[in-house]
Amino acid sequence: MRIGKEDLPVIFSIALGGIISTLDLADLHKLPAVIFVLISGWFIRKQIKENEMKKIEAIVQELKETPGFVDIRTLKEKVPMEIIPIVDVLSTLVQKLQEYEIEKLELENITKYANPEEFQKIKDKLTKAEEQLRKMKEKVIHLELIYDVMSKIDSSLDLSKFLNSLVKLLGERLKIERFAIILKDEKTDELVVEATYGLPPSIKGIRFAPTEGVTGLAFSTGEKIYIPDTRRDRRYLHWKGEFLEEGSFLSIPLKFGNEVLGVLNLNKSQIAGFNDEEIELMEKIASQIAIAIKNSKLIYQVKWIYSRDVLTGLFNRNAMMDKVSEAIANSETFSFILLDIDDFRNINLEYGYNFGDRVLIEISNILKNNFRKIDVISRFGGDEFAVMLRGSSKEHALREIEKIKNEISNIDLEVRMKISFSAGISEFPSECRTPKKVFELADTRLLMAKKNGKVK
Repeated sequence: MRIGKEDLPVIFSIALGGIISTLDLADLHKLPAVIFVLISGWFIRKQIKENEMKKIEAIVQELKETPGFVDIRTLKEKVPMEIIPIVDVLSTLVQKLQEYEIEKLELENITKYANPEEFQKIKDKLTKAEEQLRKMKEKVIHLELIYDVMSKIDSSLDLSKFLNSLVKLLGERLKIERFAIILKDEKTDELVVEATYGLPPSIKGIRFAPTEGVTGLAFSTGEKIYIPDTRRDRRYLHWKGEFLEEGSFLSIPLKFGNEVLGVLNLNKSQIAGFNDEEIELMEKIASQIAIAIKNSKLIYQVKWIYSRDVLTGLFNRNAMMDKVSEAIANSETFSFILLDIDDFRNINLEYGYNFGDRVLIEISNILKNNFRKIDVISRFGGDEFAVMLRGSSKEHALREIEKIKNEISNIDLEVRMKISFSAGISEFPSECRTPKKVFELADTRLLMAKKNGKVK
């Protein structure tokens, strides 16, 4: 297996991550450092690949317009390794196209001077040559489509954006009236319609059991299912009665290795509307979609780990500041609470650090249970927590803090003690205009509260 230059940053980051993991560092610092190195290597690899893709786009366009004048050897040296098979096939197809074009012209000239018997033979050859030419052109179009799908894999890591742009691309390029991408919900194990083309809006969001209908059967078996006539197959559910359609139906599992991530469903109005070449093309596209989905999920998992506090599972300081910056960029109104546990150092010294961790976990659970899902909660560092209340004023934030005071002071930890906290609150945009000012004002008021014994 060849290793491209775009893979070197990833290899280097893995090696560097291994070295960091052996260093004598605290686990609190070691894990973020390793994750940061791995993410950096991945993003450098992505940047290198994107630059390479930009370089070859001009060459590919030139190949489409003037195939006879492009040096295929030079092209193969410049493209990424995974594109080389497509370049090889494309080169062969272009050569065949030229041969068939020449043969067609020769046959057309010969027909002008042939006798009736020879004329019929030549006409049959000409018809065959035209059919071969049509099929070859279709294959070139199909390869171009696969290339376009592959190029979108690295350009969009956001799964929702990728699926929406993908269905638009396929809808414009394929002669398929309706199709949908259905993915497995990891929490419920159900199949959910995530993106559609040519179908009513009510179809999006429909859920199937893993063995329900043709979709569930294709998912559970990992094998494609082709129904030439949906009227004659009782397994076909017509989108659970949401859209009654007739014609032919093709369901292809989205497989990454041995893992089935979802299903690609396609429909045509005509009976037996899919030929073998189209089914083969759809299987190749489904394979590329599966790669993109898996990549997106892996990157999401890494980002989730990198943005979370290991002990409480809340957002960490960096993630909170990113959320604040994003809210300010979107001109959202919010209040920002900085909360600090009083005398937490003494709690650790008297009862031990394991007990202190239990206190932090209990407080994080109270915060999660008392604030809304749209609010952002983080462990800001040590014994500090931060909460961004979307669409809330400073006065509203103060009332919310008062609500949780008693609950925190009465945490049941099998030890007779009262836990208290101090808090500082700032508000955007009435008091602050930048993320830095939002934090600094809340921090200043927190220090004042520490001295005066109340929330500021």
